[in-house]
Amino acid sequence: MTPDSSSRLAGMLQGSFIAESISLGVHWIYDPALILKKHGRVTGYLAPGAESYHPHKQAGAQGHAGDQALRLLEFLQRERGWDATAFLADWEAMWPTYNDYVDKATKGTLANLQAGATAATSGVPSDELAGPARIAPLMALLADQPESEAVAAAIEQTVITHRSPEAIECAEFLARATHRLLQGGELQSVITATAPAWALQAAEAATDSDAIGQLGRACPIPQALPAVLWLVRHRGQDFATATIENAMAGGDNCARALALGMLLGAAHGIEAIPAEWRDGLLAKPLLESFLA
Repeated sequence: MTPDSSSRLAGMLQGSFIAESISLGVHWIYDPALILKKHGRVTGYLAPGAESYHPHKQAGAQGHAGDQALRLLEFLQRERGWDATAFLADWEAMWPTYNDYVDKATKGTLANLQAGATAATSGVPSDELAGPARIAPLMALLADQPESEAVAAAIEQTVITHRSPEAIECAEFLARATHRLLQGGELQSVITATAPAWALQAAEAATDSDAIGQLGRACPIPQALPAVLWLVRHRGQDFATATIENAMAGGDNCARALALGMLLGAAHGIEAIPAEWRDGLLAKPLLESFLA
C-alpha cells in the first residue's frame, strides 16, 4: 500500500533516529565478524557498553550525531522556524554539560566560536557524513515548503560544523531526495535523479559479498555516501533489512543510519518500521510531539 503524506513524514523523522539507535550498540566497531561474535545479528536496541565510544548510553538512545539532530528538533519546535545564527548559539550551549563522545568537527567548531567565528565561518573543513545526515527535523519542518528552501536550510545546518564541498554536496542531495520522497516520489527514481553521479557509480561497482567493506566503513562522505546508496539500491525495499545490514557492516554505521533511515522512512512510511523499534526508541515522545 502506498503510504500517505503523514505516514511518509512520520517515517522519515522517526526512521532517521530509529536507524541510528539500532546501530548505536555496535558503533565504530570496524570488524563485522567481531560484531557477530559479540552480539549476534543486531535486530534491536543495544546498550553500547562501558568499553565503547558511548559508555553512558542506554539501549534506544541516540549517538552524538543523533543527539545533535535532537537538539535541532527541540530548537525548531520551540522557535517554530529555522534560523542558522540562533541555532548555532543553541547548539554551542549543549556542549558544556554533554557526557558522550565529542567528535573532531564539534571540537574544531567550538574552538572557532571561541575565536569569534559566526554561523558563516564556524564550520571546519570536515567531509564526514554526520554533518549533513542530521537534517531530518529540518526536512519535517519544511516538507510543505519549496524544495529550494529545504535545500538551503540543509546546507546552512551542515556548514555550521562541516564546511567542505563534500558535505555541502551531500546535504543538497539528502535534502532534495528527502523532500521529493515526502511529496510522493518513488525511491529508486528519486535517488537516480538526485544522487551525485560519482557516488552512484561507486555504489554500483561494489559487489554483494561485502559491499560496505569494499566502499569503506569510515566516516568520510567519499566512503559513507556510496555505502548508503548501495544499501538503498540493494536493500531499500525493506526498512528493517537495510537497517540491520547497515548496523552489521560496522564502522560509522550511525551516520549512515541517520541518512538511510531518513530516505527509507520517507519512501515507505511509518508502517514499514517495526513496531517494537518505534516503541523502544527513547526519543519517541519528543518526535511524536514535534510531529503533532
